[in-house]
Amino acid sequence: MLLLFRMQPDLRLYWTRPLETTTLRIIAGNLRTRKIQFAVDPRTRPMKDRTREAVMSLLGGTFENAIAFDLFGGTGVLAFETVSRGASKGVVFEILKSAAREIQTNAKSLGVTGSVEVIQTDVLDWSKGLPANCARFTQSPDQIWVVYCCPPYSLWESNGKQLHDMIEKWWIAAPPGSLFAVELEEATSPEYLPKQAEWDLRVYKPARMAVAEKVS
Repeated sequence: MLLLFRMQPDLRLYWTRPLETTTLRIIAGNLRTRKIQFAVDPRTRPMKDRTREAVMSLLGGTFENAIAFDLFGGTGVLAFETVSRGASKGVVFEILKSAAREIQTNAKSLGVTGSVEVIQTDVLDWSKGLPANCARFTQSPDQIWVVYCCPPYSLWESNGKQLHDMIEKWWIAAPPGSLFAVELEEATSPEYLPKQAEWDLRVYKPARMAVAEKVS
């Protein structure tokens, strides 16, 4: 944790270039082969299908009755994939109003509006209210969480300390058995990851994925 920048990020800065339309495919579960389209800034680099498939396998492949929290929603596909694989609910955080609307539109097209909730907010600020803020989403105190943290790569450079602190808060708040997947750029130091977890680090160019299970 060498960087000590504490300015609040304005994620809208990452969306100033012309958007590109990308098509993403749900890989497994009851939504298998269904596709969504999403307009994205090319710098956000949506997770490739093969990387998502590898990450899901590392997390166990199925998530019966778990709840998914996608902290930097982007396309929302991680929440859709987890719900497809058995999660009872997906909660997607997205700071941009336009992107949040697109996630909601895709949830409707997939028929999962009752299972996917989109929160249009700055998740760094929202997470300061953990664990109380999560109480309204969970079915019971011991419901397993699947937490995805895949921020824009530039955010690791400008706000690495804040990201570390936020992930640590989620780790502490999560019940035993919860699963975490954090996406870093290949060159980003793993020192940003909380030390409480035993991270399984895998490289999927240009990303590095860190996966961990909270045992107790």
